[in-house]
Amino acid sequence: MSATPTDTSPPHPPETAADRYSPITMDRVREVIGFPARFIADKKDTELREFAARFIAHSPFFCMATVGADGLLDTSPKGDPPGSVRILDARTLAIPDRPGNKLADSFENITRNPAVGLVFFVPGLREVIRVNGDAFVTDDPELLAMLSADGKPAVLATIVRIREVFGQCGKAVIRAKLWEGDQRGLAEAVTLGGDFYTLTIAENAAKMADKLGQLAGGIHDLVDDSYANELF
Repeated sequence: MSATPTDTSPPHPPETAADRYSPITMDRVREVIGFPARFIADKKDTELREFAARFIAHSPFFCMATVGADGLLDTSPKGDPPGSVRILDARTLAIPDRPGNKLADSFENITRNPAVGLVFFVPGLREVIRVNGDAFVTDDPELLAMLSADGKPAVLATIVRIREVFGQCGKAVIRAKLWEGDQRGLAEAVTLGGDFYTLTIAENAAKMADKLGQLAGGIHDLVDDSYANELF
């Protein structure tokens, strides 16, 4: 008797609200939004010019997207004193890594797929600078020393070979009122008078209690100590 073939196809994901809607083609997208003006379509460059370099040199915050082995994108916020992202030349950036949660999602992804996307912000400016390229991780001691902050060398460094660099208009930042402070009370609306870690633990009580054990009650002290003493 022949063996029954094993079904190796991935399991069908559970039905969600997304299943109520139908995807459209790129032709339909263009029918709705139209096409960009020529100067916008041609704005991408392959290396940093003076303004983009100055923008990145003054940026204290950016987001970095990487691609996992499963094809899922992962986006990580990165913050450091302005100038911490070093411009090694017009086509190369060096990004320091500081002490963190040790999940190393970005590093895990980059060592398998070097594609990265970066969005740089400067507080008070509406526009952003975007960089796409490929990256690798290094532990070169001279570079880590160059990327020091607060007298401490970087833990590791990510080298980015720039493939595309371009600016993006400020409509998203304007709509979000990103630099106008929390006049709308959004933080209070999220935390309801509590704080991030209290609410996270409460919402995942069983799992968090099992993983944290006796540390659950002292998580605030651990976080505060990390924020105070392990930023760099």
